[in-house]
Amino acid sequence: MIAHAVPVHLKTMMDLIDDLVADWQRERPGSDAAAMRIVGRIIRLGRSYEQDVAQMLRAHGMSYSDFDVLATLRRSGPPYESVPTQLQQNVLLTSGAMTACLRRLESAGLIARGTTPEDRRRLSAKLTPKGFAMVESLIDRRFALARQSLAGLDADQIVAAEGLLRRLGN
Repeated sequence: MIAHAVPVHLKTMMDLIDDLVADWQRERPGSDAAAMRIVGRIIRLGRSYEQDVAQMLRAHGMSYSDFDVLATLRRSGPPYESVPTQLQQNVLLTSGAMTACLRRLESAGLIARGTTPEDRRRLSAKLTPKGFAMVESLIDRRFALARQSLAGLDADQIVAAEGLLRRLGN
């Protein structure tokens, strides 16, 4: 069952966004900052969620991006393998950041890098059994953090928020 109380950190965050918009209205009365009531909250909520996940992952020696790469490989299904350009699109990292991430994961024994069967010139990244176990041990905690972030909403509000965010994203 989802709780209906708004967490204190979200109430504070909402006040900060309201203050930001009020400041702009005071300082630039001719400007329309009203959209920041939504966009500012989306940005702050995203950062807050990412920080919560990053904190949980740090306790396991993992960064947010590293785990996202492992989780992307895991959710791809057997053989849990992908090429760096496809991973880069799914995880939203630059080419250089993806290369560094893959090196870290390979050094840690969480992925193995090799060539693809279709094209021996093309590199791929594949989850190792250790990488698979790492994702399996942490993914439910990540899902729980996502559920916690919605604790102030009832089921109908969650459905409505999902629909509105999907529409904004398209």
